[in-house]
Amino acid sequence: MKTRIVLVHAYLPSMAPIDTAFRQAWPEADVRNLLDETIYADVGLDGRLPRVMNERIESLFNHCILSGAHGIVFTGATFGPAVDHARAHISIPVLKAEEAMTEQAVQAGQRILVVCTAARSLPILHKSLDAAAEQAGVSPHIDELAVKGAKDAIVRGDNETHDRLIAEQVAPLAGGYDVVLFGQVSMIPARDRLPEAAARRVLTCAEAAVTKMRELIA
Repeated sequence: MKTRIVLVHAYLPSMAPIDTAFRQAWPEADVRNLLDETIYADVGLDGRLPRVMNERIESLFNHCILSGAHGIVFTGATFGPAVDHARAHISIPVLKAEEAMTEQAVQAGQRILVVCTAARSLPILHKSLDAAAEQAGVSPHIDELAVKGAKDAIVRGDNETHDRLIAEQVAPLAGGYDVVLFGQVSMIPARDRLPEAAARRVLTCAEAAVTKMRELIA
């Protein structure tokens, strides 16, 4: 029986990039997608999660188990606290999409730039980096960038503008950092628009999650 990995999404644009990464880097796995856009719609404007979100996320994870999942990746950075709460009650490996990436980042360099299109995700990603740094025994310098206009563009279905704005705002800064983190799965296609020198510095959660999940399953 193939190893079944279920990718759980709260946001439609996150589906294709990480699904592609898994199918390319781990073709032997049976990769499936589960989308629930209502949980994204119910996040507060300030990024706060309603209390019931813990139960809703855990319910999605239990559905994955009933569907034969051997491992789960949740792709929404905003939901990190709810994922942490829910996976404590789950018997199979569960990854937040960004956590493997942050583990790689603190090992890869001292100066780190975290880039997001949704500003409310930045504190969660910074916290994940801090935890990874403490685990690794390092103290990196971390800066943050919320890309202006990109979120509005992708919401209206303008992926071209979304990717262009990310590239335009990241390219001038990338040279000052050892590592640039694309904090959201939906940002991954924008890496192809960066100059080669800048693109080489970019870590994405998709590739890191594949590597980490294979290790956890093994």
